[in-house]
Amino acid sequence: MQTLKLTIAVAALAAFAAPVLAQTPAPAAPPIDTIVAIVEQGDVLDVMGMAYTLIYKPDGSYTDDQGSGGKWRADGAKLCITPEAIGQELCSDYPAGKKSGDKFEITSDFGPMTVTIK
Repeated sequence: MQTLKLTIAVAALAAFAAPVLAQTPAPAAPPIDTIVAIVEQGDVLDVMGMAYTLIYKPDGSYTDDQGSGGKWRADGAKLCITPEAIGQELCSDYPAGKKSGDKFEITSDFGPMTVTIK
């Protein structure tokens, strides 16, 4: 009898957990116009007085003028980069409506950052 109760409990738990385990993450939202412009044109990030020019590639990688690079991804108004040197994803929210030549500030993991879209 004890074995039967345990079997029923395990089966109930498995039936409850299966849909949760089968869930996949929600797909990313399409990037906003500002991020589309950044990915197409590249940008210059000024962080604490140091400027870095980033070039984004369609394969989800990027390089900068310092010889470094990593991966990038966009999700709506959020642009995330994972520098190879750090190995940790860093995400920032971007304002909509910016285009090539625009300069604006965002908040990053390193504090305020000035972004200029090339």
